[in-house]
Amino acid sequence: MTLDRRQALKAMALGGTALATAACGSPLASGLVATPLEPEKVAFWNLWSGGDGARAQQIFERYRAARGAGSLEATTLAWGSPYYTKLSLSIVGGRPPDVAVCHLSRLSNFARAGLLTELTPAMLQGAGIDGAQFDASVWRSGLVDGRAYGLPVDIGALVLYYNTEICGRAGLLDASGRLKPITGEATFRAALAATREAGSRWGLVSPVIADPSSNWRIFDTVYTQMGGQEVLGGNGTRVTMDDRTAAESLRWLRELTAAGLSPDTATDVTSVSLFAAGQSAFLVHGAWQTPTIVDSEVPFSLAPVPQLFDRPAVFADSHTLVFPRTDSGGGPGRALGFAKFFLENTDVWAQGGSLPVYRPVLEGSWFRDYEPVASTAPTKDVAIYDPPAWYSGAGSTMQTLVGAQVALARQGLASPEDAVRAIRDALTGYAATPSPL
Repeated sequence: MTLDRRQALKAMALGGTALATAACGSPLASGLVATPLEPEKVAFWNLWSGGDGARAQQIFERYRAARGAGSLEATTLAWGSPYYTKLSLSIVGGRPPDVAVCHLSRLSNFARAGLLTELTPAMLQGAGIDGAQFDASVWRSGLVDGRAYGLPVDIGALVLYYNTEICGRAGLLDASGRLKPITGEATFRAALAATREAGSRWGLVSPVIADPSSNWRIFDTVYTQMGGQEVLGGNGTRVTMDDRTAAESLRWLRELTAAGLSPDTATDVTSVSLFAAGQSAFLVHGAWQTPTIVDSEVPFSLAPVPQLFDRPAVFADSHTLVFPRTDSGGGPGRALGFAKFFLENTDVWAQGGSLPVYRPVLEGSWFRDYEPVASTAPTKDVAIYDPPAWYSGAGSTMQTLVGAQVALARQGLASPEDAVRAIRDALTGYAATPSPL
């Protein structure tokens, strides 16, 4: 297959980044001229580092132990747009991996661009896989026009970390030592104030500056709980944001920082560090931070993000295993076998904090007793994903544009109304741009 200009532009759009000049030894170039693997080796591309990466390596070693030392070539690439650009270019260039990780929020773009192999019922049955083996809500969320193009691995959602010592002093724990139910904005605000009175420097920490994706996740959760409809409609061709509700959600977020209940200068790293150092009673962050918090040895547990407003909702995304399109016509074959093995071993994956969605693991006795992660299981029933658009998804242009304005509003550097206008203006330009896919 020849990589022409149109295909390259399509791949760049899928990745959400520009194609830099690539020397032969660059990561991008190597993905397009990869050396063919031995017939029985599976080439797997992923973007897992940190705690996720460590647990993925454990599963890789299990696979190699079962299938042979040379049975898997696992390549870890940079998270975000660079990863998706390289993956899409490798497919249109005719040298893709056998199987790759794709966020569910990016899946429809790749599928509609014709870059993925459709997983037909017969194909899945031949590998001993069935859609009924997955959590139903996540499986449905991953279908594109009713067809399957990926196998979901997990749900990585925003969760509520809480310091059990501070919350105990504040009277927020029940007799079993778990956080008492928090329902409603007033109850939540009172809980934050109580922890301050119990000696905590902050009631709540979460990323504000230098982290637009986290700001988008927090905004989308509050905005949706307040009853806001999806920010984008028509697969990204219309901006459908409810401006009044968006401004109201930003105003509420700013009130937390203005009242001194939450810092307005925390980054991704410092928000976790403050909680790990015992300086905050609560942390709202992704479930994937669990290994870091465990390593800090701070006394903590987990709970779903509370329902503070009218609708239960929390931002989430899922890793899926996808099978790039090839011209061989042979189907995913052994790559599906690797995927099934990975899913069967997501008990290891769950130790990184994310919820497994493969039901034999999710509903097994081991996971039901695996605390504190099992306590966040209700999240899967209220998970919300990015609205579909060629410019949305994990680490996307939409998250960057919206998150930057949310950060300004939370710091008091822009009024909620000005931030919403800036969001609408920026998204309108992209919505009016024909999809390059």
